[in-house]
Amino acid sequence: MIQLQHKNTLLFIGDSITDAGRGEYFGANLGQGYVNMIAGQLYRQYIPLQLNILNQGVGGDKLTDLVTRWQVDCLDLNPDIVTIQIGINDIWYRLSAGIPYTETILEQYKENYRYLLKTLTQREVQIILVEPYVLPYPEDRLEWRPFVDTMKKVIADLAEEYDATLVKLDDVLNQAGENLGYETITGADGVHPTSLGHAFIADQWLRHTGL
Repeated sequence: MIQLQHKNTLLFIGDSITDAGRGEYFGANLGQGYVNMIAGQLYRQYIPLQLNILNQGVGGDKLTDLVTRWQVDCLDLNPDIVTIQIGINDIWYRLSAGIPYTETILEQYKENYRYLLKTLTQREVQIILVEPYVLPYPEDRLEWRPFVDTMKKVIADLAEEYDATLVKLDDVLNQAGENLGYETITGADGVHPTSLGHAFIADQWLRHTGL
């Protein structure tokens, strides 16, 4: 469970799912997605705490991009609680380019992720990891499933290793898509959330963090 203190800084960092229209150079802009929804809930529920919520998502980011900008876009901002949402672009780009996943690449991914987590634990930052997901459309997204499942396992193991809170999304979003129609959750590509999809993500984040 996440513990909030007076004037805590909560930082969200990741790819376009987190960015959600924030724009790379818009400072305090929280975007139009799940970060904004969570911020509204927390600001309302914990008014006396005077929380500071930051969105550092950048569309198109892979894990290596996150590593490159980690110091400036995360550590230098002295966050107390960090949410990391990353990984689907690592799969997307590789499969689109026909580059196979190997054990070596997977180990590099783990080590890059560990670097992020080590820097946070050294600063006694509370950590929240968001698992990747994909819905089964368009048809080629079915090819992503084994890679998404592998990455989910990696992130779950890292969450346990670093005592991080894990936000599970894949099963929830796929079930919602099955019940309501996949395109109501992730629009046209099985990845980028609609407003409803972002609402499901925000709800899962709040549930898993206990906030």
